[in-house]
Amino acid sequence: MDGSAFDVIIIGGGITGTGVARDCALRGLKVALVEKDDFASGTTGTCMGLLHGGPRYLLTNPELTRISCEESGHIQRIAPHLCFSVPFLQVLSSPEQMEVFDKFLGVYDQYQHLKNGKPHIRFEGQEMHRLEPSLAPGPYGGITLDEWGVNVFRLNLLNAKSASAHGARITNHAEVTQILKENGRVVGVEVKDLYSLTKERLYGRLVVNAGGPWVPKIAKMAGTDFKLRPSKGVHVFLDRRITSVGLSVMAVDGRNIELLPHENTTMIGCTDTDFYGDPIEARPTFEEIEYLLEPFTTLVPQLRQARVIRSMAGVRPLLYETGMVAEKVTRDHRVRDHEEDGVPGFITIGGGKMVIHRLMAEDTTNLICKKLGIEASCKTREIPLPGGERLLTKEEIKEMARRYGIRVAAVNRLVSRHGTLASYILETYGNGATRCSEVCTCEPVLEAEIRYVIHEEWARSLDDIRRRTRMGMGPCQGCGCIGKVAAILGEELGLSAEEVALERHRFLAERWKGKRALLDCKQAAQEEITFMVYFAGKKDLAAPLEVWDEPWASRSTQVTNQPEAGDGRAEQPN
Repeated sequence: MDGSAFDVIIIGGGITGTGVARDCALRGLKVALVEKDDFASGTTGTCMGLLHGGPRYLLTNPELTRISCEESGHIQRIAPHLCFSVPFLQVLSSPEQMEVFDKFLGVYDQYQHLKNGKPHIRFEGQEMHRLEPSLAPGPYGGITLDEWGVNVFRLNLLNAKSASAHGARITNHAEVTQILKENGRVVGVEVKDLYSLTKERLYGRLVVNAGGPWVPKIAKMAGTDFKLRPSKGVHVFLDRRITSVGLSVMAVDGRNIELLPHENTTMIGCTDTDFYGDPIEARPTFEEIEYLLEPFTTLVPQLRQARVIRSMAGVRPLLYETGMVAEKVTRDHRVRDHEEDGVPGFITIGGGKMVIHRLMAEDTTNLICKKLGIEASCKTREIPLPGGERLLTKEEIKEMARRYGIRVAAVNRLVSRHGTLASYILETYGNGATRCSEVCTCEPVLEAEIRYVIHEEWARSLDDIRRRTRMGMGPCQGCGCIGKVAAILGEELGLSAEEVALERHRFLAERWKGKRALLDCKQAAQEEITFMVYFAGKKDLAAPLEVWDEPWASRSTQVTNQPEAGDGRAEQPN
């Protein structure tokens, strides 16, 4: 047999797949992970980023609520720099609603200590407006709901980095074109690098299907099945923060919709509807966007003064259930050994939700170890993710800003993404006249960080850089920073001027997908103004917006200086 031999090969680089890779690597297994696009480019990257304790499951599945709260606590412990408290205010319009929610959240309070949360508090009348001045007069009152948020892109990526530091082979932009079998047993995969277009075969004792909403397609390639009930969720982003706390209100159909201060923007979500197409084709509609905005229009008058800069849609890989609306479908997960279906050597993990990804990975790895006859305990709830060893103090952050001549706000953002690795990034990649300059002022993002993620975090495109740094995710949606970042990418990867121009087009085309559904007359005019401000006179970008919908050919450039498996740089550089 040609190719490499592994204990386990994982298909899918979302939060579940990288979680499985990390757990397996920490237990001493020889691991390979293959991701067709990029880490968190699918369902993971389109979630709301909340380590939600799951109060809505209390009535139907209280064990899932307990597990969700417990897992939130674990993530806060292993990646404290990525996590932030999100105080929510459930807005209620009648005394009857207040009494019902008060009793309900009284039950939820018993789980708060598991996720470092606080018991709920009632607010009535003017107390509401003192807590959140942006609210219009009118609501009867509200109840606090204490939750936590996380930078889900970094959480996903750091699982991959940790796995790599413990010996795993991690590959993105590589498509599994065939699942290999011998005598009916799955023995490996054929992989195509989508940049070089070369193919190789990887052989392993077990192959794990962690493809999220693509799980059924991958299972079919192996000659078996795993049925899901995919559900589409849509989110909307505003160009500024309009509240100081998160708001939770009831939409016209009785569903809860949430507004969340998110980095330098505001995030509103989300819908929950059955989806029957290819997950990659999921798009928001104008009606779905209005459905999300409408409940907050009178509650928060500032909302319609803000500009909607983007919408996004993702597909949840829910377990198959019938006889209920999508939002009632279980968020439980299932690990299936397909040897029971006559396909030995093949395992699928499906269902679940982001906050319990670590537990999903643990359950999957337990089965892997059992089948391979390996006795090793799970360590993922205790060992910190890279950069998460401790929280830096305010004094350390100020000293770092002084030493490198950077704004404290910029260092704060760098630390929020990289934790204790921030000083390493500035020391290693911050040398030179411009290396500590802010290339993206919306977020902000430093040039040193851009170079770091290209060299040490498998970033091969502008969209990869966006997911790792939040470059291009602010109000300008990349229009203001795309030129310089593309030039840095071209310099680091040795791209030609034509390839750099193509990469800019590809990035803007992807951004455009999140804008076109929301462009009414006023928004369309603002988009034209933005286009003229940033791109007037730039011939390579002055194309009609329709052109940005066209598919772009893959670049053939190879990436060098990626972290080697187990070399230690990705985990804790010296």
